[in-house]
Amino acid sequence: MAGRGTDILLGGNPDFMAREFLKSEEIDPDEVTEEQWSRAFASAKRIVEAEHKEVVGIGGLHIVGTERHESRRIDNQLRGRAGRQGDPGSSRFFLSLEDDLMRIFAGDKVKALMQRLGMEQGVAIESKMVSKRIASAQKSVEGRNFEQRKHLLEYDDVMNKQRETIYGLRRQLMEEPDQRDYLLGDPPKSGVGYDLLSNLTKQYLNPRCFP
Repeated sequence: MAGRGTDILLGGNPDFMAREFLKSEEIDPDEVTEEQWSRAFASAKRIVEAEHKEVVGIGGLHIVGTERHESRRIDNQLRGRAGRQGDPGSSRFFLSLEDDLMRIFAGDKVKALMQRLGMEQGVAIESKMVSKRIASAQKSVEGRNFEQRKHLLEYDDVMNKQRETIYGLRRQLMEEPDQRDYLLGDPPKSGVGYDLLSNLTKQYLNPRCFP
């Protein structure tokens, strides 16, 4: 599959094909003369144009999907591989009730539909109702994934606030001109260190061990 920034050219890429022609003649494509390149490119272009016409004549690029992704965006990106550059194209997806998406989110409903219609196993199902069930399943997965990302951000925000608090105390300790007053307090018993020691003492020591 072509990646980001790569065009899908029906019939082939004449530039790439011309470089291959030159390599087959033991000519370095990066050190070729203008005449050699023009000759190789012209030959490649003739082949590409003929093959492009042939591919377009039979309908262009056809995308075959072996399952539906949890995200509709991914499916649409796959469909979009066909019909590029104004060329014709088509796509078709084949699913099984045993696919994870169908099994978890829509399998029981589709099976119940098959039983009502009296359909047997192994029979191809083509129905708008099934397509709607698939779309509904994808929406359910997308909603679940959104909630997971949302909660993850909330958890990260809690951790970030803890980091800000700790680093704030650390920065104050480093920048405070008199660390003794910052830790023990001025007036006495009002500093950060005193509060920390008091909390730890109350938590881990027997109250009878200190006044």
